[in-house]
Amino acid sequence: MYKKFFLLFLIAAHPSFSLTPSEALNNLIDGNRRYAEDKPLHADHSADRRNSLVQGQAPFATIVSCSDSRVTPEIIFDQGTGDTFVVRVAGNVVGPIELDSIDYSTKVLGSGLVLVLGHESCGAVKAVMEKNTADIEAVAALIQPALKKPTNLEMAVKANVKHIVAQLKKSPILKRLIDEKKLECIGAYYKIESGSVEILK
Repeated sequence: MYKKFFLLFLIAAHPSFSLTPSEALNNLIDGNRRYAEDKPLHADHSADRRNSLVQGQAPFATIVSCSDSRVTPEIIFDQGTGDTFVVRVAGNVVGPIELDSIDYSTKVLGSGLVLVLGHESCGAVKAVMEKNTADIEAVAALIQPALKKPTNLEMAVKANVKHIVAQLKKSPILKRLIDEKKLECIGAYYKIESGSVEILK
């Protein structure tokens, strides 16, 4: 019943895309540059900003990120409350539940960009590489298909990101928005030591 209602809600929704995909990406890149250089703009998390969002939200980007405590997208990209819609799960994987959230953020809220963010020293990807996946079997099953060729952890993390991006681009809702030039879906790699984000091509 919930699934049927959710899909009907998506179909009925008509979001306004506040930024183009390229503008959304540039916002994130600029914010990360500020963060890496330790020159944040002190993004707006004020009471006024919070109150302005009571009636609704319109995040310009959706970020799929690992749950790692060192990887906080709002901080890494120097963004304020309401700017980004963040889906966080170990290994930045996407299953049915995560995809529902991503579909909602794009179709209903109007996010113009979906960015899948892997990171340096990812414990979930490392566990799969080392076949030490007890208690994270569901996450490992989503990472495993991407790890056929990588020989080191960085390559494996990036391969996992690219695999997830490819899967997302096949989602009917995202594919249609991409075809309409309203959305882009890309991958990125966060370097914990430097604080910088590398956009993956």
